Amino acid sequence: MKFTKREISRFVTNSKLMIEIVRDCFILLVLLAALFLALNNWYFHIGGLPSPEEFTTACGAGPSMALAKPKDVEASVSFIDVGQGDCELIRANGVNILIDSGEEEYKDDVIGFLEYSGVESLDYVIVSHPHSDHCGGMYKILREFKAREVIMPELPSDLTPNSLAYKRMMTVIKSRNISARYIKDDERIELGEGCYFELFAPRFYDYDDVNDFSITAKFVHGENSFLFTGDLQEFSELDLLESGADIDADVLKVGHHGSAGASCKEFLNAVTPKIAVFEVSEFNYYRHPRTEVIERLIDAGCRTTYSTANNSCITMVSSGSDLRVDVDKAQALVLDGI
Repeated sequence: MKFTKREISRFVTNSKLMIEIVRDCFILLVLLAALFLALNNWYFHIGGLPSPEEFTTACGAGPSMALAKPKDVEASVSFIDVGQGDCELIRANGVNILIDSGEEEYKDDVIGFLEYSGVESLDYVIVSHPHSDHCGGMYKILREFKAREVIMPELPSDLTPNSLAYKRMMTVIKSRNISARYIKDDERIELGEGCYFELFAPRFYDYDDVNDFSITAKFVHGENSFLFTGDLQEFSELDLLESGADIDADVLKVGHHGSAGASCKEFLNAVTPKIAVFEVSEFNYYRHPRTEVIERLIDAGCRTTYSTANNSCITMVSSGSDLRVDVDKAQALVLDGI
């Protein structure tokens, strides 16, 4: 049986139209289901139904996951997109280290990222400081994953938070008998030949701001090094610098989301980062990262930045000599000539 060109063309056109109708109907059904689940989350509270985040992720509409997976001889550092908050995962020689968790609303995203990355347990969990944009979802993560040890900065009693997020985290730590301690002195954790993780404790105990108590962490894998500064501000940056701590690093997780009160000139000149990472939301009323911080980074020799606002999740894989970067979207910002 032969068909004319007109009949074939009509058939193709109708097929395309049908595919578009089916696609649009599917999208509409997904949106209606997500709306119902959101209403259930807010008002109905019907048990056994997934959260909106879990549903959209299962449908492929949620945030994408780590794109680059390290080989056995490699190490990886992932900057997980938790909006206006911090969350980093370090993997090296079979050891998993989680730094912070972001706000509670991102807990399912972090759990999904860890599961996708093949993480079954956490060897070290670092809470840089107990603000909710750094530990809001930590209680749920500690429920889902076995953790060997949680390390936190010790705070004066008048600065110890009374937030629900902090109370939940401490309750889970106690109920699951997780080893938890306050860091008193700098320490180095060996992770294999040419690979280690270093923690710098708060320099003093009389800061007025919780941010200044942030634990600073440095991860070294062969020739590549990464520095994580929590919400460290200028006062505590200068104190850390004056203590003689080795803060030189190739990759800097920029302190306090790119706030003008952090990343002072002297500190950045000591770090000499080649790459800077900002963990910020796309629309934040703080206007992070601030222009003056970008300018200081340029003056310190940094030429490339990434941000969770522009790139979503960012994974850097180290071979010990080379460093490759994989992002979920967009491109890095090259700072030459700015």
